[in-house]
Formats: sequence, structure tokens, C-alpha cells
Amino acid sequence: MLHQKPILYSFRRCPYAIRARMALVLAGIDFELREINLRDKPELFLAASPKGTVPVLVLPDGRVIDESLDIVEWVCEKSLGLKTKNQEQYCNLLNLLDQDFRPASRHIKYPDRYPDVNLD
Repeated sequence: MLHQKPILYSFRRCPYAIRARMALVLAGIDFELREINLRDKPELFLAASPKGTVPVLVLPDGRVIDESLDIVEWVCEKSLGLKTKNQEQYCNLLNLLDQDFRPASRHIKYPDRYPDVNLD
């Protein structure tokens, strides 16, 4: 079934799904967000990606991207015209989404584990 914009299957607290959402938003790509319950996975989600993990991006032409780094790469190619992972803009975006965001998200989710981190 073809659709007008990409569909992102996501889970709100998954850092890999958050990375995919952030890449799409930062690039200004309009997409449909479908939050799923990982204990009750919808059939359409499992049909798109039988492994049943998030994130999963279903493109309008029916192609499926089911790894967050591959979604970031697709975003870079589509929005920035980047064709390789060696280009500076891709590396900068990946650093923002990976090296900066993921540790920060852990500090927010588990503040008692990081008493030396100021969250203000």
C-alpha cells in the first residue's frame, strides 16, 4: 500500500527511535508518526519489519528502513544530498544525534545514576 509521506513506527523512550525522529525533524521531512506499544505490536508494523524492533521507516514507495543509522543516512541523502558517510555534514549530524543526545537522554531518564550532572 503506497502512502503520501514516510511512516515512522516508534516508541517514545527508545533512544534509537528518538534519534530517527530527531533526524527527520531536523531535516524538515514531513512524516507520520505511529507510536506503538511494544507489548502489543500492530500487524502492519510487523508486516513492514518482522523483527519487531523500532524504529521502522516505511517510505511512500513501500521500501522499509528498519535501523536507526540507516534512517539517518536516508535523511541525509534526501534532505542534504549527502551520498557517503564520510562527508562532514553527515558526521556532524550523527555526532549530534549519537554522541551528544544519547548520553544526555540517559542523564534525564535516570538522574539518580548521575548525581554529579547538573540538569538545569
